[in-house]
Amino acid sequence: MAKNVTRVKGDKVRFGVIGLGVMGREHCAGFSAIAEARLAAVCDGFGDSARKVGETHGVPYFTDHRALIASGLCDAVLIATPHPVRPPIALDVMNAGIHLLSEKPLAECVSAADLMIKTARRKKVALGIMFQRRASPPVLKALEWVRSGALGAVCRATLIAPEFRPQAYYNSGAWRGTWKGEGGGVMINQAPHWLDLFILFGGMPSEVFGRCSTRLHQMETEDVAEALLTYPDGGSGYFYATTNEPGSGNMLEVFGTKGKLCYRDDSLTLQRFSESVTDFSARTELPFSKPDCLVEAPFQSSETGGHVNIIRNFARHLLHNEPLLSPGEEGLKSLELANAVWLSAHLKKPVKLPLNRKAYDRFLAAKRG
Repeated sequence: MAKNVTRVKGDKVRFGVIGLGVMGREHCAGFSAIAEARLAAVCDGFGDSARKVGETHGVPYFTDHRALIASGLCDAVLIATPHPVRPPIALDVMNAGIHLLSEKPLAECVSAADLMIKTARRKKVALGIMFQRRASPPVLKALEWVRSGALGAVCRATLIAPEFRPQAYYNSGAWRGTWKGEGGGVMINQAPHWLDLFILFGGMPSEVFGRCSTRLHQMETEDVAEALLTYPDGGSGYFYATTNEPGSGNMLEVFGTKGKLCYRDDSLTLQRFSESVTDFSARTELPFSKPDCLVEAPFQSSETGGHVNIIRNFARHLLHNEPLLSPGEEGLKSLELANAVWLSAHLKKPVKLPLNRKAYDRFLAAKRG
């Protein structure tokens, strides 16, 4: 997050929305529930879409994002365009001194996201990313536990992130599941929210050994991605993401020296060990003993956060300096992990983090032909 961000005066932040597809229209409708913000303008390259949404909400509409920027109507912009075209628009917005809230992911490659973050810092504007799961009660509680040190040093982190999309989903747009149109498959489109929580709870790995494949669908990019991970303190991890698996089954676990966190289908539990496994193992003389384990009352909620919570928090950050739930720098982490998995799968060997930006850019350029 940029230091000394220029604050917005008044009691409401004036938002423009650029990109009026499904998510853009949903965001526009959500402003009516946010006291600290109002929809001030909309923009889409398709004139009919821009006109219809603008007339629906009674706000000016534009077909060129530069015209919206120059209008002076907006303190902040929420950008919901397809992610490969997001960075140039985002840079225009921030270079004009306008705050930016981006849909996920920030970009299709980490080098483009780097530039977005640097621009936000240089122009002293706020940059946020739409990771709405961060606003859900189970995630907020889990984060409280993690930050309190309840887990200790990470020994093992595991993520299983199943989704399902039929072939009709990929057939519905020529850009879907392509390197030019999306810059990836499940890793760039469906998995970022879970990868974000995976890193939020377990930290960033230092080495990635990835494998990507296309098993069910007719598409260029991957519908299965998995990776073995190594963490800086010696811990290990694994994750699996797919668009081939219907039904429930999302699971995120982090086992540390002091406790174990499990987040499964929006149900959250924490197991606290009576003493760290390292201390207990060295102290006990009983060959089959183990530390006592206190299970925190299971925390379950059907509330998954909601986009309006992130928009409200972003507005309150600009008005009242409320800490961002989902700052732009956090969006860099899940994208870097995804890029690392693809590069490792291509090279058929582990890659170190931080990721070599030039190596990944060469890989993506080759994929796009």
